[in-house]
Amino acid sequence: MIVVSNTTPILSLYKIDKLNLLQSLFGQVYVPMAVYDEIAVTGKGKQGHDELEKVDYILIREIKNVFAANLLRSQLDRGEAEAIVLAGELGAKILLLDEKKARRIAQAGTQSVIGTLGILQTAKNRGLITDIKTPLDSLIANGVWIDKSLYSLVLQNNNE
Repeated sequence: MIVVSNTTPILSLYKIDKLNLLQSLFGQVYVPMAVYDEIAVTGKGKQGHDELEKVDYILIREIKNVFAANLLRSQLDRGEAEAIVLAGELGAKILLLDEKKARRIAQAGTQSVIGTLGILQTAKNRGLITDIKTPLDSLIANGVWIDKSLYSLVLQNNNE
């Protein structure tokens, strides 16, 4: 299964020491050069940089259709645009995106999209984490914004 990710799910999982869930769930995850740049180049010395350099299950790929990415850049940041383009180019089964606008655009192009919360839900469903409240609370404590109604809905759906 081919999975492509934008920056936010990687950094969010890193912040709560759950980056390994990507490998456990998907084996390998592809990122476009823009996402690598956001984390490892622009983010050098910041949270996530060192971890991305160490993991072998996050694979960096250049996009071929720069024109399509540039068109998307009128609405999205570079990482989001390139992630959507790369997912299409690789025929990805899943695209990991958190930002609402990017998700709408990707889904309009028939991409299957899940975000950080979807990753955590899948991990719980597969028994890789025991509850969902702990990582949700950890995300919030680490500065990741989660809509209160979504937070409540996720907990309710998990009987937590």
